Amino acid sequence: MNQIKPTPSWKKCLKHAAIPFMLIFVLFFSACQKNTERGEHGDGKGGTFTSKDDATVATDWYKLQLRMLLQSNPAKSNIAANRLFAYSGISLYESSRFENHDLKSMQNQLTDMPAMPSPDNGKKYSWIEAANAALASITRNLFPTPTPANSFSIDSLEKLYADKITASQGADVVSRSHDFGVSVASAIFDWTKTDLFNHVNDPYTPPVFPGAWVPTPPAFAAAAAPYTGNCRTFMHIFSEGTTPPPPFPYSEDPSSDFYKMVNNDYLISQTLTTDQKNIALFWNDVGVGKGYTPMGHCLSILTQVLDNSNASLATADEAYAKAGIALWDATVVCWRSKFKYNQIRPVSYIQQHIDATWLSFIGTPAHPEYPAAHAFITSSIMEVLTSIFGNKYHFTDHTYDFLGYPSRSYSSFEDAALECGESRVYGGIHYQPSVDAGHKYGSLVGEAAAAIDITK
Repeated sequence: MNQIKPTPSWKKCLKHAAIPFMLIFVLFFSACQKNTERGEHGDGKGGTFTSKDDATVATDWYKLQLRMLLQSNPAKSNIAANRLFAYSGISLYESSRFENHDLKSMQNQLTDMPAMPSPDNGKKYSWIEAANAALASITRNLFPTPTPANSFSIDSLEKLYADKITASQGADVVSRSHDFGVSVASAIFDWTKTDLFNHVNDPYTPPVFPGAWVPTPPAFAAAAAPYTGNCRTFMHIFSEGTTPPPPFPYSEDPSSDFYKMVNNDYLISQTLTTDQKNIALFWNDVGVGKGYTPMGHCLSILTQVLDNSNASLATADEAYAKAGIALWDATVVCWRSKFKYNQIRPVSYIQQHIDATWLSFIGTPAHPEYPAAHAFITSSIMEVLTSIFGNKYHFTDHTYDFLGYPSRSYSSFEDAALECGESRVYGGIHYQPSVDAGHKYGSLVGEAAAAIDITK
């Protein structure tokens, strides 16, 4: 699988233009023309577009999805959760974009996306109810085995909004809007059936070579979703290609760059400060009962930002849709790269060649080391949020207040992405070059998603 280098037409737009990337970004030329300073904390605008309807219907549904991930039994995989968030964002956007007449469908910009239903001209709709019905429908379809409590929560939240709008606008408006939202979600759910997600866990035998990934302690679990890289991406420019390879050839020689890279993790683990441990735990995002999935954490940040900025429904539409597109395409490219290079994890190398008793501070995920997934995908989302809310947006992340973790504050979304990446080095599960690659190339995927033109 080849790496495709950037073209000169957009190279100057990249923060790391000297580093070859995976694909030809034809969309980036237009991205260079855009101003990312579209809103900062405290400006009261909440993003690009204005709307008489606020974003509460969207944030309430994402809060429910996050709670469902926390309580699901058995646990929903990170890849499945990413897919849920991705298609939910597009369902939200396509069902309620008519609130703002300047917005157009994404149908012609996303790979194989079918034409979306259109509302009846001249008839009254509640776009809040359309969004409510679409999010309820896509959540049921992509989270097909909720607990009884979560199933009740889905029904209750959908009814809450339907009842409120019935009281203010009447049953006819609610019925019409509900049917429209469901028709959008149904079309999108049909689209999901051809993205090859059902093959991500097909039988897999890891390759064997010096420095190859092997299952890691303590669970020694099989590779997680090894064929995710074959899934359909939303943006055609990411339909093939990978990141460049890891920078250092494998070696067991203590004087080699590879050994020094691994030993850096080992040395850091011996002197972790309290703050470094807190950062590692805050971004651990290990799933059921102990935290959200990694991308659940990112969507929690977005939800907090929308709530705190009193955002419009149109801003929520754009933010959730583009964040979902970015996180899914970043997931696919990251996994495609991981299972091309199959780099050994720190715990395996350290136990074999440095310290046989060593364990990482946080648990090691069951997939190859390079590039760092949390850094990669988080950076893609934070790049989208920067494009909407501005590159100096100050915020405090309260995602894990319920676990007793102190909140953490950031002066920009990029700062959060960088700290997320460093947390994996502090946790002992990634090498520094993998984190750096994740941030660089994830940011590029996010820039491409942010550049999707949704205005007529």
